[in-house]
Amino acid sequence: MSMYTLRRRMSALGAVLGLSIALPLIAGATPAYAAASLSVTKTHEGNFARGGQGVYHIKVASSGDESVNDSTLLTDTLPTGVTIEAFSVTKPVGLVLACGPLNGGTGFACETHSPLLAGDSYTVDLTVNIADDAPCTVTNTATASSINDALLNSASDPTTITGGSCDSVDGGGSSILPINLSGVVPLFNNISTNNNLLSPGATNATNQNLGINAP
Repeated sequence: MSMYTLRRRMSALGAVLGLSIALPLIAGATPAYAAASLSVTKTHEGNFARGGQGVYHIKVASSGDESVNDSTLLTDTLPTGVTIEAFSVTKPVGLVLACGPLNGGTGFACETHSPLLAGDSYTVDLTVNIADDAPCTVTNTATASSINDALLNSASDPTTITGGSCDSVDGGGSSILPINLSGVVPLFNNISTNNNLLSPGATNATNQNLGINAP
């Protein structure tokens, strides 16, 4: 009888332990390995021309297993010769997001004020103006971070600028052969040769006359 009672008590204890292990999984508890992650990518198409416009595409994503619950900040300081003309944002329904240009259009920022759910992302399309004297190559870098800096990532996008001196062989420098032929007076060479090798007592003479061949 005592053995039967012990077995029943052990069976009940096992059921309780099994239930205590299963309940967190049933309740949707976060596994220990799950973590939030924030990623950013930046791209563009083709080359940008001096005096023209171009478009940069920036994507910020919650790329981890968990949502990013802290506020996040996207910043983009544009390179020399590049300023913002306009922007558009594509975001998930329900995401509270504030975006706008900074410092007279030389920078841009977006800040989230609600969780960025796992797998969700938002995209910013930046239309930019290219100055007439912009460098022939620029690199644009965007950074995404959580407010407490626990999550931080950045992406850089090198861009080729065309037009003006950027289209020359050396990318805007001087000629590799800086020779100015203006004003050079050409010369003509009048050479006469008198060979008397077969005449007795004769001498061999060569005359070379240089003269100015004025244009």
